[in-house]
Amino acid sequence: LYLNYDNSIQTAVFSLRVRIIERVTWRLDAMIVVQSTFQLLPDSKQEALKLMRNMVRLCRLEHGCLSYEYFEGVTDPNQVVLLQEWEDAECLQEHYQTDHMDDFLNKLGDYLESPVATRSYISEEERSISSVSSEDIPKPEQTIH
Repeated sequence: LYLNYDNSIQTAVFSLRVRIIERVTWRLDAMIVVQSTFQLLPDSKQEALKLMRNMVRLCRLEHGCLSYEYFEGVTDPNQVVLLQEWEDAECLQEHYQTDHMDDFLNKLGDYLESPVATRSYISEEERSISSVSSEDIPKPEQTIH
């Protein structure tokens, strides 16, 4: 999802909500990963990060939130990437309906240099994590070219 300057953030998030619902209604039990990239205005970056820290605190308390974290770019410190993982599409949709999400979206536009790019992924892997040692992993066969 790419936001245009002439579109409001609210409209874009509504569009994102619809697209996610369309993509995952057939598999409501699949884990959802959302990646959003923000290009922040240098002069207001600290205010934006404060807003983002508050979102981390609030979103991690939400039902179905497996992880929620922002990462600052190494080569471009004004670029921030949000990675969030949700148990399923229903939990993500609940997240989009929260008051703190509305508050965040209403304030976010003041801190952006360019449109936000967002991608959503559906994980069909099992959610349980098991410990695997390197001895358990089969060795690749050598190919000679």
